[in-house]
Amino acid sequence: MYILPRDVLVALERVVADLQEVGRDIKPESLRGATRYYIEKPGKMLRPILLLTFSYSLDRRSLMDPRVLQAATIVELLHIVSLLQDDVMDKHDERRGAKTPRVIYGDERTVLASDWLIAESIKRAVKLGEEVVEYLADVAQRLSMGQALDLEGEREKAAELKTAPLIEATLVLPALLLKRRDVLELAKRLGASLGVLYQYSDDMSDEGERRDKTAEVTAEVKNVLAKMREVIGEAFTPFENLVNEILKRALQASLTVARSFIP
Repeated sequence: MYILPRDVLVALERVVADLQEVGRDIKPESLRGATRYYIEKPGKMLRPILLLTFSYSLDRRSLMDPRVLQAATIVELLHIVSLLQDDVMDKHDERRGAKTPRVIYGDERTVLASDWLIAESIKRAVKLGEEVVEYLADVAQRLSMGQALDLEGEREKAAELKTAPLIEATLVLPALLLKRRDVLELAKRLGASLGVLYQYSDDMSDEGERRDKTAEVTAEVKNVLAKMREVIGEAFTPFENLVNEILKRALQASLTVARSFIP
């Protein structure tokens, strides 16, 4: 049975509390409302959950590390940036059954809100070191290229860039912060494959059609998962269980539409 470790849930509560303070003092009020909209209406927090659970599997004491908690906050902030920008580019009037910020505050303020959150993410990332800043800048550039490909109708190519880089970051950041260079390349491979599978699942839930490469990407996830277990050992079990749950939901096309990822 899929169960998140209690320590991960406690760490997640701290991340949520940190997020709730973001942008409280922004003026004018309209910009504050657009910036905090998805913070006040949080999703399933999958990216922080991935980062925290992977950190826990690498070193159970790491969840007490402020840098790990900060990294979890940053990946969620960048995810919110992607939601705001996606709403504007795709002209979404609703998301999760509610009006989008662009409908309430307008496209202009929604774009400005995404700019503010990018700046906030940079300020936080600087505290984690130059290597983290450079890596996250690369993630942001790849996300931009993915969005551009999606706008041009190159959906197959976009799947590898539109969503995957930020999910990749949820595994790469713990490897960098906890100095686990031995798992860095595997973390990149697993994170990228999970990200592509997430996008495929999203497409499948929208269109009801499975992508041709779904089986191939699933096999890659399982292959890298097995290699990681060889390196990390029994401590890898919590994260392995989480990934297996993601695989199950992705193949059922229920991953992206789920309201919560906490059992």
